[in-house]
Amino acid sequence: MDFFLISTPEGVPLGYAIVAIVIAIMFLYTFVGICAGFGGALTTMPLITLLLPLKMAAPMSVIVGTATALYATWLSRKETHWKSALVLILFSFVGVPLGIYALAYLPDGLMKIGLGAFLILYSFYSLFIPRLPSYDKNWIAMPTGVIAGALGSAFSTNGPPVVIYGMLRHLAPAAFRGTLNAFFTANNVAIIGGLATSGILTLSTLKLVLFCIPTMILGSFAGQYVHQRISVNVFRVMVFLLLIASGAMLIKGALGISTLTALVPPFAALAILQRLFGKKVAAIRAANPT
Repeated sequence: MDFFLISTPEGVPLGYAIVAIVIAIMFLYTFVGICAGFGGALTTMPLITLLLPLKMAAPMSVIVGTATALYATWLSRKETHWKSALVLILFSFVGVPLGIYALAYLPDGLMKIGLGAFLILYSFYSLFIPRLPSYDKNWIAMPTGVIAGALGSAFSTNGPPVVIYGMLRHLAPAAFRGTLNAFFTANNVAIIGGLATSGILTLSTLKLVLFCIPTMILGSFAGQYVHQRISVNVFRVMVFLLLIASGAMLIKGALGISTLTALVPPFAALAILQRLFGKKVAAIRAANPT
């Protein structure tokens, strides 16, 4: 029975109900990632951190993301822009210890507020910035790698900075996917190594990932099924709305405010921005689909 006993890094046993909910949430991880093509970790991290300490949720999400990215890297290895990926990877190693330090020593509540604010701002950015200008300069890979490494090790959210990098460079779709996945694979492996040597990655976290494998497989199949039957753009909007709500709930838990107080400001701002800029953004995207 000890094999099924899972504890937090502080040694507090997790109830079977919490473990079951976390296992179910990991279905959402692969479902969203396959269906929308992005957002698996972003969607599930705030939900998992409502149940688990960030020191347990972050490494768990990184391990799951690594398995997915490794497979995707193999599939797109011929299209990968390896020079860009290498620069991103090397400079992400500078950011990884920064994120691990924050994860190990900053208060859990402060980290959750930071993650919640990051998710809300990233969602607003994704919904209302129709196109980034072209800036095809090699040097931007350096700060992008550092920021992505820090965010990945602290929150398991290394994707947004690298996605923005690919958009600024206007990489071709195949090269875009291949380069990002190569970065995610190497960066996540470095993060796992850092989490393991720092003592943050525990045996309980590894066991929890193992228990999640069946639901992750089911999520992949379900995501592919829905992907073929629903507009990806509609689904992506749904994901961003979920991210905004999740970020607000993280801030609620950290500050001890009411649900209404947490949810009203971001969604009121969303409604105002949609009223002011929604049609213009939609028109720009329709005129420039690439």
